[in-house]
Amino acid sequence: MGLGLKKKKKLETRAPSSGGGGPRVTSNLRPFNLEKLAPCMDACPQGTEIRKVLMTIAKTEARERTWEESYEMAWHILAAKNPFPATCGRVCPHPCEDNCNREAKDGAPSINQVERFLGDFGIRKGLKLQGPETKRAEKIAILGAGPAGLSAAFHLARRGYGVTVYEAFDKAGGMLRWGIPEYRLPRDILDAEIQRILDLGVELR
Repeated sequence: MGLGLKKKKKLETRAPSSGGGGPRVTSNLRPFNLEKLAPCMDACPQGTEIRKVLMTIAKTEARERTWEESYEMAWHILAAKNPFPATCGRVCPHPCEDNCNREAKDGAPSINQVERFLGDFGIRKGLKLQGPETKRAEKIAILGAGPAGLSAAFHLARRGYGVTVYEAFDKAGGMLRWGIPEYRLPRDILDAEIQRILDLGVELR
């Protein structure tokens, strides 16, 4: 939320309220609320609702939830846009932290590490991605089971489309699998997050 100024055409000249002094010029501009993205969210390529994730965890005791309940809620907020939270938590260059408001005060929170923690929590607890409420008759084919193809399959499947992903290699993942070394992105983590997408009914060939 930011403040903007409404444009007016002219300035008013008013006489002083009490004796002495010349006339004063006052502006007709008045503040109004202007909806703006948080800088961290604006810098995130996924548009992740970072503040909502952090506040969900921070308000755990105030809302009388258990920590696990808050972690699960925060995981679902992350996974609503990004089906790879544990993966991104390991390999994302986190531009959100560079653009965080708190950077100029006391340092940005470790948003990337929070995402990694929640991603691993989701895998450990076997959390599932939210499926579609209705099924559509249309079917869609996607070429390539890399991060872009699998993300597209995830969003289409959630909207009820039948999705088939075609991949030339024997395993899905694209550059996540073949371009990032395993010590940086363990394959069991990647496989678990890919399987969650397939569990939505996405077919992989």
